Amino acid sequence: MTAPLEDGRARNKRATRHALREATLELGVAAGLSEVTVEQIAARAGVSTRTFFNYFDSKEDAAALDVFVVDADQLAELARGDRASTWAALSELFVTDIARAHRESPDLLRFMSLQASDRQLQAHQLGRFTVFLRELADAVARRLGGRVSDRMTAELMAGSCITAARVGLETWAARGGRGQPGTHVARAFAVLAPAFSEERS
Repeated sequence: MTAPLEDGRARNKRATRHALREATLELGVAAGLSEVTVEQIAARAGVSTRTFFNYFDSKEDAAALDVFVVDADQLAELARGDRASTWAALSELFVTDIARAHRESPDLLRFMSLQASDRQLQAHQLGRFTVFLRELADAVARRLGGRVSDRMTAELMAGSCITAARVGLETWAARGGRGQPGTHVARAFAVLAPAFSEERS
């Protein structure tokens, strides 16, 4: 089935968002994100400060890694699946998302480098991950059956997903960003697979 064509308005919004993220990256790398203002970012992208806040809540929001973009429909689909294949489904979900992030943001490696140099940005990213982690654990718990014991397993699975994705991305970055980051993320998930095999579900 062919994906619907993107209309002009959606295309313009995507282009503006990309321009703001690129401006944030360039200024952040050059001067340090803590020294950069939202006004400077907006000016660099050729838009107003008001427009910046239509897209992002803060400069840290604009500089955050664009990963774990999983919507409510995807989480609902995850929750409906078979218990025994939960870890495989999670692996596919995360590998697909990391591949999307790399495809849509060729500067993913530079965004990771910027984050490594700024503690406030790291704290912001952690906050985003924490919110996503809770939503993911809820979906996994429903898939596992919703029992009290399932909640512990769901929390462990969700946390392990974040760890596997992080380690995979860091491995890819340590190799200079060569190849596809999703390959390393998939390998990290494979290492953890025995802990969540069908026998332990």
